[in-house]
Amino acid sequence: MSKTLLDLVKETDVVPYSITSSFNSSDCFSLIAHDGSGTLGFMIPKVVSILFEQFPSDFIIDYYASTLTLASHLDTEPKRSEAFARIAKTLKEKNFFPEVLGGWRNELYPVYCPQKELYLLVERAASPLFGVITYGVHITGYVGSENSKNPKELKVWTPRRAYNKPTFPGMLDNTVAGGLGHPYGVLETAIKECGEEAGLSEEYARSRLVPAGVISYWYRHKYSPELDLYQPEVEYVYDLPMDKVTVPKPVDGEVAEFKLWGVDELLREMRAGNFKPNTALVMIDFFIRHAIIDPEQEPDYLEITSRIHRRFPFPTR
Repeated sequence: MSKTLLDLVKETDVVPYSITSSFNSSDCFSLIAHDGSGTLGFMIPKVVSILFEQFPSDFIIDYYASTLTLASHLDTEPKRSEAFARIAKTLKEKNFFPEVLGGWRNELYPVYCPQKELYLLVERAASPLFGVITYGVHITGYVGSENSKNPKELKVWTPRRAYNKPTFPGMLDNTVAGGLGHPYGVLETAIKECGEEAGLSEEYARSRLVPAGVISYWYRHKYSPELDLYQPEVEYVYDLPMDKVTVPKPVDGEVAEFKLWGVDELLREMRAGNFKPNTALVMIDFFIRHAIIDPEQEPDYLEITSRIHRRFPFPTR
C-alpha cells in the first residue's frame, strides 16, 4: 500500500508531544545534569536499572520522580566525558546491549548543557542508550534542467546503502550523509563526508554546498523487543547543485551504487517505503523548499512542515 508523505513523517517523528509533561511515565526516565540545571535526554527503565546497578557511584536514581541524575562529583566536562567513556566501554565488555553497542564507532558525540556549552562527550554507538540529542549532516546532490525552470524536472543523485551495513542495509539514502562527531564543525563534516562517501573533491564540495536549514524529529529505534530507545535527532541539511559531468562514486564501502532519479521516481520510492526513514524526511524538506510539494496540492502540508522541525525539551548546541 502506498504511503502518504505524512505517513513517512509519522514513522520517524514518533514520540507524542504530550510526553514532555509526563516525566513520571512508566516508560520514561529523565537523565538530569549533575547540578539539576537541565534534562539531557529520556531513557527507558531497562537501561536505567542496569546503569544504576553497574555504576552506583556515577548516578542518583529517583524512582518516584523517574529521574536518573549524574552524581555531583561529575562537576566538569572532562570528568563527565571520562565517566561516560568508562561506562560505555564497561557495558560493551560485559556484553550489555549488544544490539546497540555492537556498532561501536570510536567516534564521540557531543551533549550540551542549557548554556549551549559542551557538557560531555559520549561514544556514538552508546548515545541512544542515554536518549540524548544527536546531530548529523545530510546533503542532497541534484542536477537541474538547463532548458526549464520547472523544479519538477530536477534529478537527485540517490545512493543505495551497502547491503552489509548493520543499519538499514540496501535502503535508499541521501546523496551524502554522516553524523556530526566531535570536534568537527558542520561544514567541515559535510565536506569530509562528500569525499568519503561520494568521491567529491574538497574544492568541488566547498564551492557548491549551500546550507539549507535543519530538520528535527524524535525517533524511537526498536533495537529489540525490550530496547525501544528514544532518539531525538537534528540534521543540518545542505543542497549540492551539481553539473552534469560530475558523477558521485562509492568510496568507503557505505554505498552500493548511485542512481540519478527524477522527482516522480523519488516520490514513488519514498511512498513505497524504500528510503531510510529519516532520509525520507530530508527529501520531503528538499521538495518543500524547491516548491515540488506545496500547500495547494498536499493536504497535510502544515502538519508535515511542523513535525519535521520539532522542538525538544533538551539543550541543543
